[in-house]
Amino acid sequence: MFKYLIFFFMSINIVFASSHLVDKLEFREDNSSLNKAVRLHPKSHINIFLPSIPYSYIAKATNSGLIRSYDNEKGWVYDLAKSHKRIDDFTYIFELRKNLKFQNGENFTIDDVIYNLEFFRKNPFLYTNIDKIDFNVFKISESKIKIVLKQKYEMFLTDLARVYFYTKEYIKKVNPVGEETGTANRVPGDFGMGPYILKSGYARGDTQTNKLELEANPYYWNKNYPKIKKITVYTQLDVNQAIHDITKHEGRLDLMPIPFNKKLEVILSEYSKLIVSKSTDNFVIFFNLINGNKKLLNQDVRIALNQALNQENLLNFVYKNEGKISPFTASINYQVVKEVAKDFKEENKKFSQEELKTLLNNLKLNIFTQDRFMFLFKGIEFQLKKYGVEFNYTITSSEKDIYKQLLSTSKNKNTNNWDLLIWGDDDWYYQNPWTVFFIYENGSVWSTIPEDKKMQEYIQKLFITKIGTKEYKEVVKNILYRARNKAYTLRVPSLNKVLAVNKEVIYKPYEGGIIPLWEIELSNNHWSIRDEKEYSKELKKPIKPKRIKYDKAN
Repeated sequence: MFKYLIFFFMSINIVFASSHLVDKLEFREDNSSLNKAVRLHPKSHINIFLPSIPYSYIAKATNSGLIRSYDNEKGWVYDLAKSHKRIDDFTYIFELRKNLKFQNGENFTIDDVIYNLEFFRKNPFLYTNIDKIDFNVFKISESKIKIVLKQKYEMFLTDLARVYFYTKEYIKKVNPVGEETGTANRVPGDFGMGPYILKSGYARGDTQTNKLELEANPYYWNKNYPKIKKITVYTQLDVNQAIHDITKHEGRLDLMPIPFNKKLEVILSEYSKLIVSKSTDNFVIFFNLINGNKKLLNQDVRIALNQALNQENLLNFVYKNEGKISPFTASINYQVVKEVAKDFKEENKKFSQEELKTLLNNLKLNIFTQDRFMFLFKGIEFQLKKYGVEFNYTITSSEKDIYKQLLSTSKNKNTNNWDLLIWGDDDWYYQNPWTVFFIYENGSVWSTIPEDKKMQEYIQKLFITKIGTKEYKEVVKNILYRARNKAYTLRVPSLNKVLAVNKEVIYKPYEGGIIPLWEIELSNNHWSIRDEKEYSKELKKPIKPKRIKYDKAN
């Protein structure tokens, strides 16, 4: 017990010392936005590290559909479409923008829309219910189409934001059929419609290159974007080396998410600044209830593991206060989750300290994690050790290794003997807790839980319930509490986005799992375009951390 107290007080001292140091620093103003470089400066170039769902982030930057996911209340804006009408529960009419072109300069017409939607209808992606929902597409005019669903499906617009359009040649050659992860970045080429062209590399989730090169699309319909000529994306780096590169060496990295315990290194850096924002991203820690430690099949053991965690201490000492405590695995920053937590209270089974020790003593768990999450697991391990829980780690720097094990477990084909696995579940669906709920779906390769007919009933109802209604909040409540009461995951606090960004990069994060690469700008002092070889001494002074959509009181 004594050693735990020493660690606890050391943690407090480190937090206070860091806070005191930051308070005493002499910060300079972040004036990068007052000195913007011209759009698409020919030498403009940034390097970024995307350790979680790079295939999704890159797909949103290199592709376009009728609508695009966006940082607003409804979660999308018009993209290739200029408007739409919903006629009834089944019927949508979309009007296309004029003078659209593919990235190769070929004209894009209403017939290309129909061809792509028909291909998608036959080859949908496999992580929602759209693969079970048939629809028909009708040409109304040279600028309008009608889509008629054959059954009610209230997630159609959310899905549509991830249906991208390609040249017929690309579809015939590459055959981008739907999968459980990304399908949009199979090969490089100018066959899409997005603001950036994928020039080299590929990223599909369970397989990807370590580096991808993007270049601005000269034919993108919105002439305000993109702002930067070239972007290099890294998908697999040692996290400590990446932190070193972005804080100590100008030009190696310009943007990356960081472990929360690395904030001070970024603040003190001569080349990077800290940006923090409210987020609907999630840390999902799966229990392997398929072929993991048999003790985890005991629901009481899973409940005990969750109860043994002091969420407030995790938030204060592991998250460094970069988040909020949530009663659920889904982020408390989803508006509907916040409302459910406020309006509905259901108590879990409660164990005494002695009961927790009896249930958890001598529990040995195999942990499979990316290196970037070790700060979190070490904090969890510290708390669980006093109950007799032991961790054995397998660590990777690549998310694709996580996918290979996670997505094969449901069929009992995983080669790594894991009990707990963490996934950086950035909110790829945007403002919709389906991002988390889909891991509970029966028969899904994402699910590592036994068949749960009641949960499946709730999920099927979610698909047909209109978002924003009283009925929608009720079904979301049922899913949230079913998952919590069954302890299907190890719950940890909801997180903020915490990013290291080059001081001369102008960037405002979205809440969800979108990095709008096309909106990022540079100042004239950025390493890629400035005339002077050396970054000036004045500019090397620390910049006060910037907090966006962040409320300390919450």
